[in-house]
Amino acid sequence: MSKILIVLCAFLMLTLTPSVKADPLVVTSGSLSVTGISGGPRYNLFGEDFSVSGGGQQGSSQPQSCFPCESGNLLGVGGFFAGTSLGSGTIIIDGMTFAGIFSGTFMITGAPVTIPAATTNISINAPFTFTGLINVCEFKGGPPDCGGNDVIFSTQLVGQGIATIELTFFRLLNGNSLYGFNSVTYNFQAAEVPEPMTITLLAAGLMGLGAKWKFAKKRRL
Repeated sequence: MSKILIVLCAFLMLTLTPSVKADPLVVTSGSLSVTGISGGPRYNLFGEDFSVSGGGQQGSSQPQSCFPCESGNLLGVGGFFAGTSLGSGTIIIDGMTFAGIFSGTFMITGAPVTIPAATTNISINAPFTFTGLINVCEFKGGPPDCGGNDVIFSTQLVGQGIATIELTFFRLLNGNSLYGFNSVTYNFQAAEVPEPMTITLLAAGLMGLGAKWKFAKKRRL
């Protein structure tokens, strides 16, 4: 009888608790974009056996845009989106689909870049890294909210790529170019993995250095 109860409890725990992906999902392609200072994120992210698509309203912290953006100044590449600013959408992972309201955090970081001087619209490219936590809750009507026992799926995300910031030329002021922020698009890329031959050569080089150091030590003795 006790064995039957243990099996039933285990079954209930598996069916009643939300699905949680313990290991971070690695985003290897896709993009996240924001248009205008008051725009919200729009994203389609892909990786091995999963996809995340959605969009929301203005985040708690937009990409570090500027207005006006002046040549010679530094422009931040990163951005931060939290809570319901992630909006709603769909996650497909290992053939299973979770659709509903999103919550969590998207954090994008990157070194600031210098705004160049020009008299035309410009594009600035810079590398970025990405970390995220995303929760999914079913649509139930009323104000959008996702948390607590309403979460049906949760996972972490990581990735990297190249950000493209579009600035619209405004005018010249005291010899400096003034721009308006147009949009930023974060294009995700797969991380480069060293080829087996490269790893072998590196290991052989390290072994050679170690042998040379050991031989020189013996000679000194």
